[in-house]
Amino acid sequence: MKVRNLQLRELHLRTSDEELMMRCRSGDTAAFELIVMRFKDQIINYICRSVGDYHQAEDLAQETFIRIYKNADSYEPRSKFKNWLYLIATNLCRNEIRDRSRRKTDLLAGQSTEDKESDNLDIFPDFRYMPDRLYEKKERELIIQQKINCLPENQRLSLILVTYQGMRYEEIAEIIGCSVSAVKSLIHRSRRNMKKLLMESGISESHNAKI
Repeated sequence: MKVRNLQLRELHLRTSDEELMMRCRSGDTAAFELIVMRFKDQIINYICRSVGDYHQAEDLAQETFIRIYKNADSYEPRSKFKNWLYLIATNLCRNEIRDRSRRKTDLLAGQSTEDKESDNLDIFPDFRYMPDRLYEKKERELIIQQKINCLPENQRLSLILVTYQGMRYEEIAEIIGCSVSAVKSLIHRSRRNMKKLLMESGISESHNAKI
C-alpha cells in the first residue's frame, strides 16, 4: 500500500490532467484514481452549489466520474480535460435542476413561504449552536445560496463557475455551450439580479462583494 501511494504521488506530481486522461483511455486504473483524487472535492462543491443539496451532489459527482470512465474513448486530447469534466457535471446539474423543478411544481402550491425558502438548502450543517459571529456568517451564506437558487439556470451555473470555481469566460463558454459574449452577459445579469435579491433580504453590498 505504501509503495502504491508513493507511485500515485509521483504520477500526480509529473502528469497533467490531459495525460492522465489519455492513460485512462488505455485502461490505466491508477490514472483514473488520480483524476478522481484531483477533482472530487471541487466537483462536489460545484454540483452542491448548483443543485443546493450536498448528499445529491455526492451522488452526482460519483455519476460524473463514472461517465468519465465509461466515455474515456470519446475524450479528445486537444481539448482541456477540466472543461470536459465540468461539461459532464454541468449536464447532470441541468437534469437535476429541471427534475426538481418538475417534481416541486405541485408541492409548492401547498407550501408556506418559509417552507419554499428552505427548499434545496441541504448545504450547511445545523449551525444553531455556533458562536454568534460564526452563526451570522453561515446564515448569510445560506441566504446567498437561496438567492443563487432563484436565478435562471444558465445565470446560476455561469455565476457559480466564475465565482466559486474560478473559471475564465472562455472556459465557461465551452462548458455552458454558448459564446464568450453570452457568458459575459449571463454573469452581468446574474450579479445584477443577485445584488437586488440580497438587498431585499437585508444583506448589504459589502457582504456580497464576492458575488
